[in-house]
Amino acid sequence: MTKKVLVVDDEEDMLWMLQRNLNKGMSDVEILAARSGEEALAVLSDTAVNLVITDINMPGMNGLDLLIEINNRYPDTGVIIMTAYPSSAYEREAMMSGSLRFIEKPFDIKDMRDIVKNVLKTSDGFQGTINGIDLMDIIQFNGLSQATAALKVTTTEQEGMLFFKNGSVVHAMCDQLSGEDAFFKIITFNDGTLQNIRGVEPPIISINKSLESLLFEAALRNDESAPRNSSDDDTEPVATLEDLDTGDIIAPLEDDAEDAQQDRSDDSFPGLLSDELSTDHPEVNLPEAESDHEQSGADRISHEKAPPPSPAAAANGDTTLTPEEENEMTDIQKILAEFTNVEGVHTACLVGRDGFLLDSIARSGIDAEMIGAIASSGFGSAESMGNQLGQGDLNMTMLEYTDGPVMFAPVGSEAFLVIVADKDTNLGWIRLTIKKNSKVIEKAANL
Repeated sequence: MTKKVLVVDDEEDMLWMLQRNLNKGMSDVEILAARSGEEALAVLSDTAVNLVITDINMPGMNGLDLLIEINNRYPDTGVIIMTAYPSSAYEREAMMSGSLRFIEKPFDIKDMRDIVKNVLKTSDGFQGTINGIDLMDIIQFNGLSQATAALKVTTTEQEGMLFFKNGSVVHAMCDQLSGEDAFFKIITFNDGTLQNIRGVEPPIISINKSLESLLFEAALRNDESAPRNSSDDDTEPVATLEDLDTGDIIAPLEDDAEDAQQDRSDDSFPGLLSDELSTDHPEVNLPEAESDHEQSGADRISHEKAPPPSPAAAANGDTTLTPEEENEMTDIQKILAEFTNVEGVHTACLVGRDGFLLDSIARSGIDAEMIGAIASSGFGSAESMGNQLGQGDLNMTMLEYTDGPVMFAPVGSEAFLVIVADKDTNLGWIRLTIKKNSKVIEKAANL
């Protein structure tokens, strides 16, 4: 059965290129074209379309408005958004509105062709609005089925979206929150509707825990937030005695009460053995001030935890950072972390034109200093080539190797970025992240 893909763009060249080349190698796919959102809706009213690929910035109805109309009128039709003017606001709105992808122009036609093939493979029910089913059931269903999808959760007051990649929750968005904070907020939603959109790729990877760990932590949070009954109070009742002759209650002796309190205090510090407090041992009398000092020092030693690894260690270790490490990251490393959050990117370096490494986040085993020294000559050669050919300033360059690409992009006039990724990494997301952050890095590094 022939599948239909509708391309919507007001640029004649882009429309012609996609209509002519997009379905090469896909004999069962027909490409239709529309020059505006209004024309696209007219086509959709007469023809069953499997997938719409639309630009955002168009006269009249823009791509986001068209996306919303398609979701409302033709819920079985998938939509991919493309734009030459990427922004996080556009991307967030597009994904929350049900876009399957958010693609930056210019793109490689082969990449777009692969995306279309993958999307059409999962075209059996791009979306499904579900009522009366528990949110946790759908989350676990997507996990068990190894789904790549977006689950939109909508109530009368709030909405959020969970992104699944091969059954794992890898990203979440809710209001201004993202990552785990957004996930734990979304699963507290009551009532509302669930919309499962198959084939949606996550824009970034912001969650690195397993689904089981997330659900277990969610259960713990739910237990902690539940109101406690008075019977759950940890305070132990003080034993009382009744005078059998008079029936009066005999108050406990002060020493007994103090002993009971001391017993509870001892239980609070399992690191202190009862043998150490035994009266059989000789008592050592210290001056009062020194005793207090020694006790506080011992307490510190027994309860302190080892400090978290410094973010500099991340340059030679795992790029997955703990919250403590994130708090200790430099401003530049926090920005570089946006690159390593892109699925497949494992190393991001800021290098001076002289080859000196300014800052980095790198996979274990990668020598970031060496990358800086070698990359400076390659970057300089690429710039020289552009100047010799009269092509102007270098904006970005890429070297493609068997195991993945290495991308270079200038940051101001004194430094450049080096991004190293695995094979099949989404290059569009890397380009988008570079454009979004190059000026930010330049300002943070005072370049």
